[in-house]
Amino acid sequence: MRLIWMSLFLTLGACASASGPVPQAELPPTGAITYLPPLAEVTLVTASGQREPQSDSSETARINLANALSNAVPADAFDQSDEGQERAKFLAIKLEEAAVNPGPVQTSEVDTPEHLVALIQVRFDVESSASKLLQGGLNLMFGGVPGPDGIDQTAQIALFAQGTDDLVWSRTFVAQDPRTPDDAERLINELIAASSQDTEF
Repeated sequence: MRLIWMSLFLTLGACASASGPVPQAELPPTGAITYLPPLAEVTLVTASGQREPQSDSSETARINLANALSNAVPADAFDQSDEGQERAKFLAIKLEEAAVNPGPVQTSEVDTPEHLVALIQVRFDVESSASKLLQGGLNLMFGGVPGPDGIDQTAQIALFAQGTDDLVWSRTFVAQDPRTPDDAERLINELIAASSQDTEF
């Protein structure tokens, strides 16, 4: 019984620490930032732990994030063009290939560029009712953590050097639900605040 309570306290502590950005001392670099159209992926996690892409919800999340970003930054700081969308997808692939760990990352090749490009991407798993029921039963039986392993509800903002696309800085947050406009707005404001310290648009 004592082990179960200790596990519960550790779990609650982990959840509490995950409510904001990963603590880091490094600040984002200074420089003008151009924000690319946000990327969003919403998936439904089934009772078997499989992820089913939700295209409609993903599009809703993308629109909410883009609208919030459009309202938060000057028009000339948000590249909503088709080229901007393609560049966002390209940089997302590059970021994934680099296997960047959460938190600020400074590359040795980049020396405080004057202009930066910001990529925002949100991954939001939605747990199905069947999954919640199953995991809840397992929790009662074994004292485990509710929810399937690997639930991903994260928002990442990464800054790249204009022209070279070298990664300069990145930070990962726990994501609010981007399917709702209010949560999308709060999330965008949080990401902008983290990335634009001492920065001119």
